[in-house]
Amino acid sequence: TDSSKSSKRWLNEHVNDGWVKQAQKDGYRSRAAYKLLQIQDKDKILAPSQLVLDLGSAPGSWTQVAAKAVGGNGMVIATDLLEMKAVPGVKF
Repeated sequence: TDSSKSSKRWLNEHVNDGWVKQAQKDGYRSRAAYKLLQIQDKDKILAPSQLVLDLGSAPGSWTQVAAKAVGGNGMVIATDLLEMKAVPGVKF
């Protein structure tokens, strides 16, 4: 069927995607981490000691980036309807 062909094509593109490979290498849960890192580099939206509420946080790559950005004196609260593996220093 067309949907299984497109699913196979998407999976093949995903597996071979450079950003996906880089995310795995860097320990991020998805390539989406790089979008937040790009926003952070440009706009500095996250700062040490901030409180961050991550809505729709699964699989957790933005949570990982936010936790690192706010540091030990900050707090990240992640929430999602989907289950998500714990991120050190983050409340879920």
